[in-house]
Amino acid sequence: MRVVIAEDEALLREGLARLLADAGLDVASSVGDPAGLLRAVVSYEPDVAIVDIRMPPTHTDEGLVAAAEIHRAHPGTGVLVLSHHVDSAYAMRLLQEAPQRAGYLLKDRVADVSALLDAVHRVAAGGRSTSCRAASSRSWRSSPKGAPTRRSATGCSSRRRRWRATSGRSSSSWASGTRRRITGASSPC
Repeated sequence: MRVVIAEDEALLREGLARLLADAGLDVASSVGDPAGLLRAVVSYEPDVAIVDIRMPPTHTDEGLVAAAEIHRAHPGTGVLVLSHHVDSAYAMRLLQEAPQRAGYLLKDRVADVSALLDAVHRVAAGGRSTSCRAASSRSWRSSPKGAPTRRSATGCSSRRRRWRATSGRSSSSWASGTRRRITGASSPC
């Protein structure tokens, strides 16, 4: 699978490229700005573009604007947007503009490389991938049969809420991640 990465923080960009390459993905290009991303998509025709939402020059929504352009001009390329900030309006905007081959993940919610790889593969296969906290009460996620399922006001599925309730897991990403590593439990979300 071929990917391109657009992330303005060099350390994160190169670290992400290394992790993905070590996992067997073909990282065709890693760039630091939206213009470079659009050129890389044209040049390399990737399966997935991994895009930081806030990029130069204004660090607002340049990555999201580039993601929308990719979906419009290159519908065969999936887009996985990464963000440091919970902003369900950005997630909703992406998922409304791109009903398929799209994802929105919070960087602090990616507990391990396998979670990121799962999201990349899901988006490449034509599906969606979202962090539970990134989804809002109005967001939708495809069920295994492809039918949309409604999410709760917390942004998580009923399965995820039941898991949290029965396992005593906190909604804190740090606390949940720590407990999973200690107990070996896995999250269904």
